[in-house]
Amino acid sequence: MSLVTIGIYAIIHDFRAIISYGLFHNFNLGAFLTVLNSAIGGLIVASVLKYADSILKGYATAVSVVMTGVLSMVLFGTELHTVYFMGIVNVVVAVLLYNGKNLDGLVC
Repeated sequence: MSLVTIGIYAIIHDFRAIISYGLFHNFNLGAFLTVLNSAIGGLIVASVLKYADSILKGYATAVSVVMTGVLSMVLFGTELHTVYFMGIVNVVVAVLLYNGKNLDGLVC
């Protein structure tokens, strides 16, 4: 639905420019790589849902958010607060509990 809405907005707002220059005017390498990245990400999500389940996809999304935050902290100096680290602990524990085998033997 959002693709249709964006298409209608583009036609209403930029109809003359699209007719004059074409739809892909100023579509440079950065834009192409962004579209390619989104397409590959969509294919990965589709394959995860085909061969795994939606719960695993949810955990994969949570782990990717954690990794993005930590990499942002390391590479760009983003300040992460205590609540973020509490969320990291929550994600790690949830993934371990979901994927853990024979956890009953480890309980005191």
